[in-house]
Amino acid sequence: MAFNIPSFYAQTSKIDSLKGVALKTTSDTSITKLYIAIGAEFEKSNTDSTFAYYTKALNKAKKENLQLEIADADIVLAKYFVMHFNDYKKAYVFTTDAKNILEKILQKEKSKKEIKKIQEKLISVYSGLSIYYSNTGNNDMSTFYTKKGLRLAKIINNKNLIARSFYNLGIQSLNTNNYTAALNWFLSSLKIKEKIDSKNLHEVYIGLGDVYSNLKKYSKAVEYYSKVFTLPNTNYDANVRSYIATGNIYLKQNETAKALAFFTKAEVLVEKYHLKRSQVMLYNSLGIYHQIMGNNDLALQYFFELLTIGEQTQKKEVIAITKLSIASIYEKKNNDKMAIQFASSASQLAKEISRFNTYWACEQLLSTLYEKQKLHQLALHHYKKFITTRDSIENKINTEKIVKAEMNYEFEKKELIAKAKQDKARAVALQELNKQKLIRNSIAGFSLLIVILSIITVLNYKKRAKISKVLAQKSEELYQQKAVELIKNEQVKSMRNYIKGEENERSRIASELHDGIGGSLSAIKLKLSKIAEEDKNEQIEKVIKNVDILYHDVRSISHNLITPQLKDSIFIEVINNLVNDIKEATSFVITLEYLEEDKINLLSEEIQVTVYRMIQELLKNSIAHSNGTKIEINVTKFEHELNLVIEDNGAGFDTSKKKLGIGLRNLEARTKALGGKLIIDSVIGRGSAFNITIPC
Repeated sequence: MAFNIPSFYAQTSKIDSLKGVALKTTSDTSITKLYIAIGAEFEKSNTDSTFAYYTKALNKAKKENLQLEIADADIVLAKYFVMHFNDYKKAYVFTTDAKNILEKILQKEKSKKEIKKIQEKLISVYSGLSIYYSNTGNNDMSTFYTKKGLRLAKIINNKNLIARSFYNLGIQSLNTNNYTAALNWFLSSLKIKEKIDSKNLHEVYIGLGDVYSNLKKYSKAVEYYSKVFTLPNTNYDANVRSYIATGNIYLKQNETAKALAFFTKAEVLVEKYHLKRSQVMLYNSLGIYHQIMGNNDLALQYFFELLTIGEQTQKKEVIAITKLSIASIYEKKNNDKMAIQFASSASQLAKEISRFNTYWACEQLLSTLYEKQKLHQLALHHYKKFITTRDSIENKINTEKIVKAEMNYEFEKKELIAKAKQDKARAVALQELNKQKLIRNSIAGFSLLIVILSIITVLNYKKRAKISKVLAQKSEELYQQKAVELIKNEQVKSMRNYIKGEENERSRIASELHDGIGGSLSAIKLKLSKIAEEDKNEQIEKVIKNVDILYHDVRSISHNLITPQLKDSIFIEVINNLVNDIKEATSFVITLEYLEEDKINLLSEEIQVTVYRMIQELLKNSIAHSNGTKIEINVTKFEHELNLVIEDNGAGFDTSKKKLGIGLRNLEARTKALGGKLIIDSVIGRGSAFNITIPC
């Protein structure tokens, strides 16, 4: 590629100018920002200098305790490690630090202008966390942070960040092979970006290309990859990914010369701009290309380079896949010993990170390799591991549901199955009756005409018998299916009835507390007050005060137990009142944010009561156990679901060790009763977040 002398001198001049300003500046904040700006300029030519200036910015900010500037330096360093080293682990450390700092600053900031700036930075941080969790295979957490960013983007009405959140949701859908959803998210992102930032559509075009590539609509995929190069803003990383993706498509279509041409273009940019993230994709594609072309030694070189990168960045997924590729080449070269060594290592690692497609391929290859060695027992052992693991993973969820259903509702199932058997018995009896009639008619027939008619009758009988048998089987299958459906419906119905009964019991207890115990305490207080008027006694005064405190406690408890009257109320106002009551009674800073208020207020009463109880329970839980100072509540209505997130800044807990208490078990039951999903994200020292999604 030709060296662009004018742009080089223009960049050098700009860097020199920024350095000159930095030398003259006395403001620590300005110096930090200038270091970041200089580092960004070096991104185009010298990544070592980029890192040096980003680090200088971070050290300066830490030395002067400039929290916002520390967060800014953390953000650019996180992007640096992803872009140039594909190192998501280091990026995660910087991103998490930025998140914690920005959330603390946001809690104290009063200026609306500054709050908006901090929220914009937080959205970028949430996006980074979303990408990190996506790359580590935790799609639930990835979606959690994407939606968190999307809520903030909608609050501040930042179209660019809303588009970015839509793009991230598209990536998550792509990772779970939900191509229809991915396409819709990418197109939603594109629709916004075309209006507000039409020069930076690189990522969206690549996302759309990936969707069509997975759908095997290769011409459409290449069309979107090619659009990346028509954009006025140059994005070298995006260019490389488009070249590689296009080359992979031509490789699938056996157009190897075209594939190599695109891989070569990508290789030039990767080496020139030190694009480590893209280098991983490139080396994998070049390794596969040379393997297809029969250049096994050259393919091995690329895979070993890729393995080194994977081990340096501790990307277990890259290591596992690459070792499998190396093993498959050694198998072709008849070096079975090395093939077994790499396949065994890849299998162990793939199982550890739950990369089951890779694990199955490893076990299949090991089975083949041991069979070649005539080690039949080992070959059979690995083949069984492949089969049993695959089957167990595919059937695990359904099996657990069926077994549990059978245990809980065996009686209903037996009744339905018994009815199916009765129907089958009737069909068999009818079949036998038809058979007897046929025999009698056959014996009575002497003429040729009767014989012919008997033959026809026999044929009809066989046909009817076959139909009767099929109908009997279908009937039994239908009742079996109805049994399972009834069991599922009964589970949900039973859970909902339990919750409804719980609400009724709450109301009954509240009434008894308020009218019974509360009334008695009020009467006792009046009697004691009359005695105190006649006989001034300090002990009586103390008893009156204690009775008064107890009376108010009883009122408070009964008030919390009563099911909120939501039918003629505005739901958001009811939640606001609940939050305000708790804020007045504690020292916690509690914030409530919500999107699509009108739609939230139109939710069914069942969902509203459940969400109210969930917020009440989680607030009580955080205040009692978190040892924190702040609670954040977010209620968002998406297209077909309601999302409730409650997060505190407390001590957190280890979710793998701590058993759920009664309150959280009730929360889980309420969520399941509405067909929802509960995700608990808590780390010791970092606080806890409860993410609840309910279809509606």
